[in-house]
Amino acid sequence: MATIKDIAKAAGVSHGTASNVLNGKGNVSVKKIQLVEEAAKKLGYKMNYKAKSLRSGATNSVSIIVPTMESDEYVQLYKGLDKSLTNLGYRTHLYITYDLPNNEKSIIKEIAEERVTGIVTISCLANANEYYDQMDIPKEHIIFVNRQLQHAEQFVSFDFKQAGAEISAFITESRYASIGIFSDELKFSNEKLFVEAILQQMKGISVKKVLHVPLNQSHSKAFEFFAGGPPEMIITSSLSKAYWLKNAQFFGSMQQPPNMLSLGVTQPSYTDDLIIYQQNYHLLGREIAERLIDQVHHPKPAAKVWMGNTGISHWEVPEQERPGNSLSILTIISPTTDALLKLLPHFTKNTGIKVTLDIKTFEEIYQILTDQVNVGHYDMIRMDMAWLPWFGKDVFQPLPHMDPQLDELIQSLPPHMKDNYSQIEGTSYAVPFDPSTQMLFYRRDLFEDPKIKRMYYEKYKKQLTIPRDFASYVDLASFFTKSQFKHSPTEFGTSVTLGKSEIIALEFLARYYAENGKLIHGKEIKLDPNIAVKALTNYLKTVSVAQNLDETWWGASVNSFARGETAMVIGFMNHVSKIANSDFGNFIGSASIPGDKPILGGGVIGITKHTPKIKEAVSFLNWVNTIEIAEQITLLGGTSANPNVCNNQTISMLYPWLYEANKANVEGIRDTKFFDGNGFNAKEVERLIGLSIEHALNNLLNEEQTIEQINSNLSVFSNR
Repeated sequence: MATIKDIAKAAGVSHGTASNVLNGKGNVSVKKIQLVEEAAKKLGYKMNYKAKSLRSGATNSVSIIVPTMESDEYVQLYKGLDKSLTNLGYRTHLYITYDLPNNEKSIIKEIAEERVTGIVTISCLANANEYYDQMDIPKEHIIFVNRQLQHAEQFVSFDFKQAGAEISAFITESRYASIGIFSDELKFSNEKLFVEAILQQMKGISVKKVLHVPLNQSHSKAFEFFAGGPPEMIITSSLSKAYWLKNAQFFGSMQQPPNMLSLGVTQPSYTDDLIIYQQNYHLLGREIAERLIDQVHHPKPAAKVWMGNTGISHWEVPEQERPGNSLSILTIISPTTDALLKLLPHFTKNTGIKVTLDIKTFEEIYQILTDQVNVGHYDMIRMDMAWLPWFGKDVFQPLPHMDPQLDELIQSLPPHMKDNYSQIEGTSYAVPFDPSTQMLFYRRDLFEDPKIKRMYYEKYKKQLTIPRDFASYVDLASFFTKSQFKHSPTEFGTSVTLGKSEIIALEFLARYYAENGKLIHGKEIKLDPNIAVKALTNYLKTVSVAQNLDETWWGASVNSFARGETAMVIGFMNHVSKIANSDFGNFIGSASIPGDKPILGGGVIGITKHTPKIKEAVSFLNWVNTIEIAEQITLLGGTSANPNVCNNQTISMLYPWLYEANKANVEGIRDTKFFDGNGFNAKEVERLIGLSIEHALNNLLNEEQTIEQINSNLSVFSNR
């Protein structure tokens, strides 16, 4: 096999240069990178990554040890760990013990030779010293999960005592006559806590059978529940136990299957024959990964941590349909509307209320809102969040004290959500429907490619990094545009949407806010001329090198990025679901936009002033904001106001940027009202800003003249 020395000779470079290229480091020119890569390919050279990591003293990997991968809980835990650790720059190695101590001891010896960074384990051993005596890594880098071993120092677990108590309360309230319990062995701390909590609080209910069995005996022991008739409800400590019970009932019993309640993963799917007490194992994996790597970089004392449970997911029982009950909702063309159309049958089945969606364009809804006669045709309206302070009091009725559940929903909104998506002068007139904010999306594979990084350095004499300001964004947009740099791997660096003046205005305002510009000055709306000229100059430079799209909405830029035409895009969250399904889905990174002052967007929904259907409208608001429906909307490509959707394992895998989107929303800006709470027509303000910038784009005005014209036009919007 060829060596680095052979490659260096073939490429005509030094041994050190060849080594740096093959190891992805060092200050090497693009020309030499190409020579080394061509020589390595010609000689059939393959890097020995294990030897490389051992030479460096660490493998940059984490070992994950679980009893089985036939359990949904452990599958989701592994996915959460693997996804998070990969994003943090670590590789994972999975080991299965089948809950056999000798297997686990052999695995420990094997891992000890690998010089791993850390270990995450659901152990079947009794004593943590079995790990500590073998491993040459800090004890704090070994995290024991759910099962608390003797002498274990770093421990993370769900609260199984709480789970048992809450399940016991549910069983008592539901008035089941008898129960059975099917769990793993009680030598494991979590199983013992769970079963004891159920039995301690169970009152007036017959406990017919309690089986706690090893993993490899679950199949045969499940049949024992059906000898002599099963209890009315069987509680299991894992979904795999519940599946073994279903198997035993199907093959070994003539009786109707009993009700079953199981600890299990959070999931967006509906199961009508199994109640699940949810524990978010994907989120647990993410939390453990972040805790471990933080411990690696910032050592601190070991800790024992208990995570809260999600709890029992209630799916409503359908009511009898009540003929005549209906709702008419005005909404916009959007991915969220498409998702809602698919889910409305569930709402009708559960409430008897039929819903008609009148789907209009952005401009059509604005025209309807300006005419109170047209507004009266609807029971509920979804409007742009920027219009709420201007139209809200004329269109919607106040929401407080209509319904306790709705009051609780409003009270749970974070302050920035209340201020931007709900309240007018301190009173809630709407709730967030599909709130959105700008984020930067970029091709991670391009930003991490050593050759591309070197080309960028040679061109700009600085490192290729995610842009933190809009000056760097323009440089990157130019670098990744072939007409500006012939070696660019993409046709364009980014794209701009130019078919609507309001969109142009928001692109400019993002740059203006990034420079700490203010739009509201006391009782006036105006731009700071110096800051505005700088922001406009940057925007015009971006347009000159970007892909220009003559479209009227943000989706076109997102679609171009998803097709691989651009290296970056600044997109609104309610239009980016297609990115996840693109050919580059696994190579897409996300970050806050340059300047960390994203524009807020999306919509709110409220109940119109004159509708008599208050009860029906409140039912819809409560339904659409439940976690179950919020998850379904998100999985179908829409956007939900429920922040907990990013904790769903499937959603976080599809849309990993949702985890960061909540932070971006808190930092977001959209000027829609004066400091005293009085609203102004934000759409008209943005339209006028955009129209003047169009004059600059057409070379009719220079930057200074454009800002002067904008301020002159905005002078009519004073807060008198």
